[in-house]
Order: sequence, then structure tokens, then C-alpha cells
Amino acid sequence: MDEFSKTEQDYLKAIYQLEEKTDKMVGITDVANYLKVSAPSATEMIKRLAKKKLVEHKKYYGVLLKPEGYREARFIIKSHRVWETFLVEQAGYQIDEVHEEAENLEHSSSKRLVERLYNLMQFPKTDPHGSEIPAERFWEGETITHDLNQAKVGYRYEVASLTQEAKDFLICLNQTPPKFITLTSVLTDGSVIARTDDDARFVIPHFQKKDWQLTYYSH
Repeated sequence: MDEFSKTEQDYLKAIYQLEEKTDKMVGITDVANYLKVSAPSATEMIKRLAKKKLVEHKKYYGVLLKPEGYREARFIIKSHRVWETFLVEQAGYQIDEVHEEAENLEHSSSKRLVERLYNLMQFPKTDPHGSEIPAERFWEGETITHDLNQAKVGYRYEVASLTQEAKDFLICLNQTPPKFITLTSVLTDGSVIARTDDDARFVIPHFQKKDWQLTYYSH
């Protein structure tokens, strides 16, 4: 957050969103039209981003995000959508009221704050408009990992790691190792029923709970 200006972030986000639609280099005119600025202004900013190695700029062809620029664009989008979700779910806003607020908050929020909010809301998959919230983590500090024995029913957790035994068990169930799971209930023998984001459900035996490591942020 601190190393990029609001304008730089707006350009990176615009290029990202245009790339998603075209899957190729984005024209400078398209960027200018998207941001409602002049083509010379867009060209000047894109040259600045290229000097910072955030984008690749080819004269007459257009612009493409480089890995660092792509990552920052993804963070800004995550920040915006996390804030929209928070404002609706926690602050009582209506869906049609949140966009402008989130536009301001997305630029003034650190990666730490956005990831803590994301964790606080149990890793929401989509924002109130149904748009996907990027699941990758942009801040790695102060994380705690524990196994399934300490997990709570009704919470959605990020799966940090699985033992080979747990992976083999999932293979037997024809289940791909999930990135996130939600615990839906605990059985009488201590086994748990887990649900993946694509709504697959399976039982994790009580003796395998130690084989599932889950990550969350400390408070």
C-alpha cells in the first residue's frame, strides 16, 4: 500500500480489469477511456509504471501487467471487495451505497488491515454484488496455525497444509485437497463433517484431525 500512489493503483486496477476482458495487451486509448482521462495522460502514467517494472509497455501495441503490477492490482480489487462486504455485513450499509465508500477505503487500507478484515469475516468468497474476492494472501505477518482439534463449527478456514495420510484419504474419496473448508458439525466420536467451497461434504475421522493444519490471523 505505502509504495504506490492512488493514481498508480487506479491504473493497475484498470489495466487488470481490461486484461480480463481481452486476455491480451490493452490499448492505451482503452485505458484512457476506462479512467476518463486523456490519452497523453494515460501514456505518461503508463511510462511511469513501466519504469517501476509494474507493466510492460510496447509502443503501438499497448500495455500488459508484469507480476508485481498484477499482484498489486489483485490486492486493490481484494481491498475494494472486502470493504464492500464489511460495510454490508457489519456496518449496515445497503448494497447500492457501498461502491463509493469502498473506492476511498481501498486506497487508504494497509495489506495488514485488509487481510485482518478478510479473516474476521471468515474468508468470504464473494462480495455483496457476487464478484469473486481474491483468495491469495497479501500480508503474511502474525499468523497462527493449528490443527482441526482447535477448529470451531460454522467457521471457514484456510487449509495451510495436509499430511500425506490426509491427502491419501482425500484421494480415496475422489476429493481434491481444498484451499478452504467450513466445519459443519462434529460427530459423537469426535470426527467432523467439512464442506468445501464447491459444496462437497466429507467426514474427517477424529484420528486425522491432527493431519489438517489451518491458518488464521492473530488478533
